Amino acid sequence: MINNESNLTGVDKEIYQYLNIDDPQSFLLFAGAGSGKTRTLVNVLQEIRDNDLNRFIQNGQRVAVITYTNAACEEIKHRLQYDPLFHISTIHSFIWDLIKPFSTDIKDWLRNKLTDDITTLESKLAKARKKDGITAIKNARSKESKQRRLDELDTITDFIYSPVSNRPGKGSLNHAEIIQIGAYFLTQYESMQKVLINRFPILLIDESQDTDKRLLESFIATQQANQRRFSLGLFGDMMQRIYSGGKEDLGSSLPSGWKSPAKIQNYRCPKRIISLINKIRQDTDGKQQEPKQDAILGHLKLFIIDSAEKDKSAIEARVRQQMANHTNDNNWILTNEIKTLTLEHAMAANRGEFSQFFMPLSKVDALKDAALNGASRDFKFITKQLLPLISAVENDDEFEIIQIMNRYSKLLSSSNSDFIEDPLEVLASADKAIAALKETIIKNPNLQLKEILLLIKKFELLVIPDKFYNHLSELPDSTEEPSEDALLVDKEYQALSEALDASIVHVKNYSKYVSEQLGFGTHQGVKGLEFERVMAILDDEEANGFLFSYEKLFGAKELSEKDQSNESDGIDSAITRTRRLLYVICSRAKNSLAVVAYTSDPSAVNEKALASNWFNSDEIIMM
Repeated sequence: MINNESNLTGVDKEIYQYLNIDDPQSFLLFAGAGSGKTRTLVNVLQEIRDNDLNRFIQNGQRVAVITYTNAACEEIKHRLQYDPLFHISTIHSFIWDLIKPFSTDIKDWLRNKLTDDITTLESKLAKARKKDGITAIKNARSKESKQRRLDELDTITDFIYSPVSNRPGKGSLNHAEIIQIGAYFLTQYESMQKVLINRFPILLIDESQDTDKRLLESFIATQQANQRRFSLGLFGDMMQRIYSGGKEDLGSSLPSGWKSPAKIQNYRCPKRIISLINKIRQDTDGKQQEPKQDAILGHLKLFIIDSAEKDKSAIEARVRQQMANHTNDNNWILTNEIKTLTLEHAMAANRGEFSQFFMPLSKVDALKDAALNGASRDFKFITKQLLPLISAVENDDEFEIIQIMNRYSKLLSSSNSDFIEDPLEVLASADKAIAALKETIIKNPNLQLKEILLLIKKFELLVIPDKFYNHLSELPDSTEEPSEDALLVDKEYQALSEALDASIVHVKNYSKYVSEQLGFGTHQGVKGLEFERVMAILDDEEANGFLFSYEKLFGAKELSEKDQSNESDGIDSAITRTRRLLYVICSRAKNSLAVVAYTSDPSAVNEKALASNWFNSDEIIMM
């Protein structure tokens, strides 16, 4: 039962009162950029723990919290001291935990889905004008793959969900299937709704604006069918919806009786940045934020650059220098002291000097995803073993070298009979190997990754994963016709071969990038984060995409008929998506913001920036 003497105030107290399991109410919290949404979430959960813990224990129940990323999960768990009362997970992990006991139902769903997909593909193949065209070939391969999977269904007893696996095995479910099955089960089976609410009478969803539409609607339907027993709390901001597939009308289509608390104050941004983001969103939903009482004014500049300019590194160095002069903050000169935001990872790779390693991998989807999340065994070998060993060798850190060797090397393992028989001899041999490695690195700081791996292999310092080890010796030529799977393997092999030719400097920078230690990030990847100094790069030409268009948003490029039609009909378009993305990236700045716009029409961008009242004339610099 909710404690009416709660120490919480304002919106936090409101939300805590909605989560009374004797009188549950559901809500959508509007929480704009920098409004302290996570702080509110943690405050409310702490209050539940302090006042209502025994009730949950008696009922054998927990509070479920769904967040968008593993990093966000870890942050909230840490703040709550890993209390088992709270089940905190990503959406995919949460749904998998819910559905995994129901193997028979999963199998039935998959059988129906695969059968329908095969029928659809057969229809497309029958109607194909060119039977040997690229589309027809892809459809034929997809049909064969789905048919094989359908034929294997009866042999599967249990399903698995492995989010970090590059190659799904028999019985594995991918991200999309997990969500589809969860939404279907909750919508079709009353028993699944009971499983959910009996375990979790309170479900809180962070970043609800980017949660899959079908799944979110199934949660709302569950709440409507169980209003006296279940509270659904949605945290989010429709202006920060940057992924497709979310519920576009979430803010206007909730059932009657839902509450709509709001956090109006922005605790992150300075006054000038809040003024900017308020104007950016004004024509979207009219919601406005207020700065905290002691907020600084902050600094804002728009640099407009002709996209014909090719030396972007030099231009952006000049931007940083001008920002340093304008803000009287010399940290602007240091690339790792600011956050440079780009539309694509490739743009960050070029600027952050990790393109030699990353760009070959980016051409193969499975390798790109594994490289970016850094969770696979292969890439963890690079970031958690190889690079730390190189760093320890470079710094003469003997203690760290021994720690790494003890943890990962077979040389000092109890399974090494030579080490058991004569440990001193093996240690002396290891010292010589480390010395040779150091000498080689010092002589050539730009050594290729492959050359370092060859040294690691020669001295047996670490256990190299097969994916890399296979590139350290010549493979025999094959005269057999390659299968579809072999062609995929060949693409991966070629991509890895190019990546292993990368300078170790690029590999180090890649490691910093994926661990958020390099001063670069993507527009889509920084939602929820904040930085003292932000440089936002707007460059449609380099990004080479179609979902976003800063040129259209800033008036340098005319809207297509489709754009105009979508705008007038209130349908999501390149303009609305880009406006939301601009809101997200500008609202990351805690102190100063430089918006760097590369454009084919500098005068049009200048006119739009002034006419929209987003920037003042003294804030615009034509370069």
